[in-house]
Amino acid sequence: VLQRSGDRSGALYEYEQFLKVAQSHDVDPSLYAEVHANMGAICAMQGKGTDSNTISHEQKAATRIKAKEAFMEAVKYRPSLGSAWVNLALLLLAEGKDVGTITDANLSQKEQSTTVESILKEARQCCERALGMDNEDERSRALANKLIGDIDSMMRQSK
Repeated sequence: VLQRSGDRSGALYEYEQFLKVAQSHDVDPSLYAEVHANMGAICAMQGKGTDSNTISHEQKAATRIKAKEAFMEAVKYRPSLGSAWVNLALLLLAEGKDVGTITDANLSQKEQSTTVESILKEARQCCERALGMDNEDERSRALANKLIGDIDSMMRQSK
């Protein structure tokens, strides 16, 4: 409810409390994998700067790391959670976009290109996993298919 009403910080706090209670009572993590996915979605939104227009690059990177960790936890405990795979792919694509647009003095053009290509491949693998699982979420399946087409197009353009 908090997440849908826009209170992302409140929702994140409640999810963290839920996880503490579930873990302290030895609840099977596969039963609450979606909580990790929801936490990842909140962190990913915060990493985009949707909660504040003044988010620094470092804050953006930190929230994306949290989002990635949450999505990875979700798919670790429930590998068939297609929405988490798709969100992980979207997060990776955002990282790749940043690598491609932010000039890093420590990376040569070739190294940046290799990094972006690697990220695109990883994002594509996430989409393939979303499609390869017993995933009944039609929305995530449709988005995974669309992303694969977009990723393939980006990879062709980068060559």
